[in-house]
Amino acid sequence: MIAYKQASLCDIDTIAQFGRLVYSEDNAFDALRAEAEEHLLSGKWAVFLAFAGVVPIGFCEISLRSDYVEGTEGGAVGYVEGVFVLPEYRGRHIARELIRCGEDWARARGCAEFASDCMLDNVDSLRFHLRVGFEETGRNIHFVKRL
Repeated sequence: MIAYKQASLCDIDTIAQFGRLVYSEDNAFDALRAEAEEHLLSGKWAVFLAFAGVVPIGFCEISLRSDYVEGTEGGAVGYVEGVFVLPEYRGRHIARELIRCGEDWARARGCAEFASDCMLDNVDSLRFHLRVGFEETGRNIHFVKRL
């Protein structure tokens, strides 16, 4: 049986561990931990965790964005910052349920839209987003020039 819960400050270490898996194992654990604490305390972020018994097996990090979000009509938008399920638990709709938790959280905060993104070459993420109800609104290529 998989259980889901909204993370609290007691879950900071778990959030940081998932952060290393999602964003890069090169990220310092302490920096991810501090960032997670700051986000949770802001009230503009939420993290949802999935558990198999007492073992954390997935997470979804959601923010409230009020700046422009590509493809939205504006106003407050719930935004998927990251979602991850351990490989051995994939294919069981755990990430889908974590996204649903995030949608409910954003809806309760007055959001009428929910958004996300993925890298152009991340076909698995694209397919996942489409399967859980997102619609593609556009594609971007970002540029930088050193001066």
